[in-house]
Amino acid sequence: MNMGDVLGLLVVAYGVGAAGAGLLQAHRLLKMRSSCEASASFFAVYAGGYAIWLAYGVSIGSLPLVIVDAIGVVSAALTLAIALSLRGSLLNPRTWRSCPAPRRLGSTAR
Repeated sequence: MNMGDVLGLLVVAYGVGAAGAGLLQAHRLLKMRSSCEASASFFAVYAGGYAIWLAYGVSIGSLPLVIVDAIGVVSAALTLAIALSLRGSLLNPRTWRSCPAPRRLGSTAR
């Protein structure tokens, strides 16, 4: 193995770990039984980004990109699904805003 091969393996290993990191948030959401502190919009954008990179990896035939980005899509989509299902019905978008409104900075509780 040359240095390029070793770096390639390290990049893929790191990419797989980073792509799967969203599952740590999913685990926390399930443990807390609440998703109000998680940004569903972030996970939607996160999944979309991985989906675009996955499509690119498929189009150029890059197995490392396909592997990393497939894991990223699944991880982000699963975390998003968990966050939305904890807010209400996964199939009813009107229930997704069931978290209480955040307190404004500088406001005092009385």
